[in-house]
Order: sequence, then structure tokens, then C-alpha cells
Amino acid sequence: MIEILASPPHVAAYRFTDQLTSTDYDTCIADLESRLARFPRIGVISDISDLHGLALEVVGKDLRYALSKRGEYERFARAGVVTDKRWLVAVTELADRIMPRTDLRTFAQEERMRALAWAAEVDPHSATS
Repeated sequence: MIEILASPPHVAAYRFTDQLTSTDYDTCIADLESRLARFPRIGVISDISDLHGLALEVVGKDLRYALSKRGEYERFARAGVVTDKRWLVAVTELADRIMPRTDLRTFAQEERMRALAWAAEVDPHSATS
């Protein structure tokens, strides 16, 4: 399930719980795309502390979406993951090295508000580098 969290318009903030379905994923992408249509750069926060799985179809959709954004990754200025799972912290640290134009960080569950504030520091109108 997905919950779109209250955030500034240039910050896409989500809380994923239980099982992430294809419909949930489509909702997330539609929200992301609406923000990208309004701003050259955005921040993204994904609280996945209570995510317990995702539909196989979501994996394929996510891969296709990521590939469709090749050449635009710098538009995602900051991406934060709220989690208590150590393996997701490690994956995020690896992704940070692979995506040098996106500042990726992890936050503990109790730091969700700090994560939102960090993502909101993005200047949505700055030129990408």
C-alpha cells in the first residue's frame, strides 16, 4: 500500500506498507511525474519501514521506469530512504556511488521528519549539473 505524505510541492514523499501492488506503483509514478513536470529538480523520500513485499510486476515496472529516466537522474537531487533494515542501508550506500548526481541517504524510522526537511532543502529551480 502507498500513502502520499504531506510535503512541499518539490518533494515527493511516500510511505509504503504491507505489499506494494502494481496499482500502488502506478500511483507513485504518476505523482513523481507530476512533480517533475513542475520542477527541474525534486527531492524524494520513501519510508519503507513497514514494507513487507512487492508484487513481481512492480519489479518490472520499476526497471522500465528507471531505464526511461536515463539521462535525467540528476533531476532527482536528493533521495532519502527511511528504513530500519540494514540490507537496505547497504543497498542505498551502493546506489549513492552509482548515482553521483543524486544525494542518497538513509534515515531511521524516528527520523522521517528530518528526512523530509533534508529533501526540502533542494532548490527545485536550480540548473542541473
